[in-house]
Amino acid sequence: MRSMLNKVVPLLFLVFFAISFSGFSQGEIDKQDKVFFRNERSWSGSLNSNGWGLNYRYAKRLTAFSSLVFDVDFASIRHPKEIKSQSPYKGGWGRSYVFGKTNEAFSIRGGTGYQKELFKKFDQGGISVRFFSGGGLSLAWLKPVYYQKVTGYNPNTMELTYESSLFDPDYMQSVYDILDKESFFKGMNESKFLPGVFARAGLCFEYSAEDRLIHALEGGVQFEGFLKKLPILAIEDNQQFFITLFVTYRFGKVIDAKGQK
Repeated sequence: MRSMLNKVVPLLFLVFFAISFSGFSQGEIDKQDKVFFRNERSWSGSLNSNGWGLNYRYAKRLTAFSSLVFDVDFASIRHPKEIKSQSPYKGGWGRSYVFGKTNEAFSIRGGTGYQKELFKKFDQGGISVRFFSGGGLSLAWLKPVYYQKVTGYNPNTMELTYESSLFDPDYMQSVYDILDKESFFKGMNESKFLPGVFARAGLCFEYSAEDRLIHALEGGVQFEGFLKKLPILAIEDNQQFFITLFVTYRFGKVIDAKGQK
């Protein structure tokens, strides 16, 4: 988590500073028709301190400066102790995996929230700043991870023998006990689901030069909790509650727009 934050946070501040400097330096008068009634539809991709995420958002205008938002997310959930490994037998051609991982974890979320415009964009190339918050229901999707467990050596073919297996902490003591990771789709029919809740808040910096298009950077914090710990690694230190930071690029368009010169 710390390494992810060391990369994400400086990048976020650098981009925000660059956009802000650009907006203040241009100062061109925006001659476009201004949109006063605007519902918005947008999509986003995010880097989180425990994974990545995708989002769809619909924002319904309530007043000139506030909107009701509806969000749908799909995101990965990583354990903070995950370390990528690769089979020593494949010479770099095997699938990368996390030694000791028992389940791939993803979160499917749906929720509502509130968005308020704090600073409006007046000049072409300027920036509007919005505060957003919200929350809703989560559903953790846990898919078992299968490995090719080394079982011996065949002298006739001069190849290692293996069997498909879940992680076995009594047998798999090191990466030398694993020939490779099985396909992601193996074990899909054994998936399990856990309900939960989430809440988040942050700031949105919208910088599109066209009034009817949306290009924005967002940053914020999110809390997510489930009914019990998510068994991601074969250790006792799995988590039930997750506090994450996120950086998001959002793009979309204004729909049902009504404006005036």
